[in-house]
Amino acid sequence: MAKINQGICGPLTGKLGPVVGSSWKGVPYVKEKPKYVKNKKRSPAQIANNEKFAYVNEWLTPFHAYLMIGFSSVAVRQTEFGAALSAVYKTAFTGIMPEIEVDYSKIQISSGPLKNLTNPSITYTDEKQIHVSWDDSSGSGAKYNDQVMVALYSDELKQTDGFTCNVTRIQKEVSFLLQPEMRGKLLHMYIAVVSNNRKKASETIYLGEIIPI
Repeated sequence: MAKINQGICGPLTGKLGPVVGSSWKGVPYVKEKPKYVKNKKRSPAQIANNEKFAYVNEWLTPFHAYLMIGFSSVAVRQTEFGAALSAVYKTAFTGIMPEIEVDYSKIQISSGPLKNLTNPSITYTDEKQIHVSWDDSSGSGAKYNDQVMVALYSDELKQTDGFTCNVTRIQKEVSFLLQPEMRGKLLHMYIAVVSNNRKKASETIYLGEIIPI
């Protein structure tokens, strides 16, 4: 049974004849009731595309906490994770299964027009800490309390380390202890900025590789 919760001009929810009313991310919509369609044999290209999609989806999972923040401002009528997957699907992942190649320099943990950090760098200290630094980059739409995100990714371990938004642009540096299991592993380094209200984000800067020992 369908309902019109806000009167005759309100959004429709539930089934009404051949249509179904619902909402997604706060946007009401009406769609045709799904029909039973006999399964058709998929082409090799369709199978390969589905396998690649599943691979990229799983590959991005360790970045989930970053993507939910870094893509929140550009996720229009889709999830933040979906926006991130779309952004890197063709650029960072090439080839077909099982020969998928990853261009780590094109992985994104955020996307948007916010001014990025100036001269960011990541080093490993003798105290077994990761040290992150950057120059003052406020002004021109960038604010002192913009939040910095840093992600270090180990492909061998399939996990990330770093932080999301507990460090501000004005600080210009921060250090943190690296997870012990990630020492001695090849890590890919990413940095980005999001506004304090999450309405803007910067593009991602790839800072290369590091092997902390």
